[in-house]
Amino acid sequence: MAQGLVADSEIDIAASRRLIRTAAESMDAAGPSSSAARHHASIAKTFVSEAVWRILDRAVQLHGGLGVCEDHLVARFLVEARAFRIYEGPSEVLRWSIARRVLRAVR
Repeated sequence: MAQGLVADSEIDIAASRRLIRTAAESMDAAGPSSSAARHHASIAKTFVSEAVWRILDRAVQLHGGLGVCEDHLVARFLVEARAFRIYEGPSEVLRWSIARRVLRAVR
């Protein structure tokens, strides 16, 4: 079971890296204020902020009771990750902007 948690975390990390790279390439190609760059950045922000949360949750599971002990790094990272999800933009707002761009492109 522990190996499955580690594998899932590695998958989240690999996907996050690829989404960040795609957003950066889009910004380099079309400029940071282009619609495509903003779209890719919103996707990356949404996925990465939620992936960080999932990875930390798995780390808590792997560490057992120590994972929530205030003296342990995992618990401190968990507190920081919650704030990260807020100041990167609430996922609901990012999802709204992603959906709006997708629907606009379909019209």
